[in-house]
Amino acid sequence: MKLISTDTTKCVRCRACAEVCPMGVIQISANGFPEPKSCAYQLCINCGYCVDVCVFGALNHRVRKRSSDSGAAMKRYEILQEKKKRKGESNEK
Repeated sequence: MKLISTDTTKCVRCRACAEVCPMGVIQISANGFPEPKSCAYQLCINCGYCVDVCVFGALNHRVRKRSSDSGAAMKRYEILQEKKKRKGESNEK
């Protein structure tokens, strides 16, 4: 069984789960859905950010379930998005 699986009927392919993962164990498949890298079991720290950031409930983690407070995951995602935005703006100059 995979460490991380995706319910493709719920996933909107936003990539938030892959972006928020601090260990980088989620990759995006050719069809656009998230999937665990082969090293996921060795590197995953079971923080649950990937599950918590998925507002559609499309991601399942074998060890971590969705937490009752997804604030930490959402804050990390917002910070990463802001950094990406700033980097894009600096590349335009």
